[in-house]
Amino acid sequence: MRRLVNKKVAVLTILAGFALVGLVYAAWTTNGTGNAYSKAGTAQTLSTVDVSASTTATLYPGVSGDVLVKIDNPNPYAVTVTAVTGNGTITADAGHSGCTTTGVTFTNQSSLSLSVPAKSGGVDGVLQTTLTGAASMSNASLNACQGATFTIPVTLTGTS
Repeated sequence: MRRLVNKKVAVLTILAGFALVGLVYAAWTTNGTGNAYSKAGTAQTLSTVDVSASTTATLYPGVSGDVLVKIDNPNPYAVTVTAVTGNGTITADAGHSGCTTTGVTFTNQSSLSLSVPAKSGGVDGVLQTTLTGAASMSNASLNACQGATFTIPVTLTGTS
């Protein structure tokens, strides 16, 4: 009989332990609802950096030449430039004031995938690239345009 009582006490002790664990778990578990918040930043405009001193002479009358562009990304995320389009009058550098008719044209570049890194540690992300054959010089170019560096205004189209 004593053995039966010990078994009952043991079973009751175990059940009481499970019940106590269940109460402790229930006391520490809770649910609720509410709102969380996040705010989107504002995209900064891409720009170009002057690389005129780094260009090489690839442009001659009747020939297409390369265009060097350096893209500055002030955003805290990378941007992929998908297009570079001409946006204004192409001019010769100040040292070639007689080059009034440049004869230079820019071929819009589309379907690009130029990855410009994010701004990091206070330093803007920068990508320098060459657009192969993107400029052309016609035979209408004046003789005074020899050796000139041309500024080609462009619009950059990009996506994050």
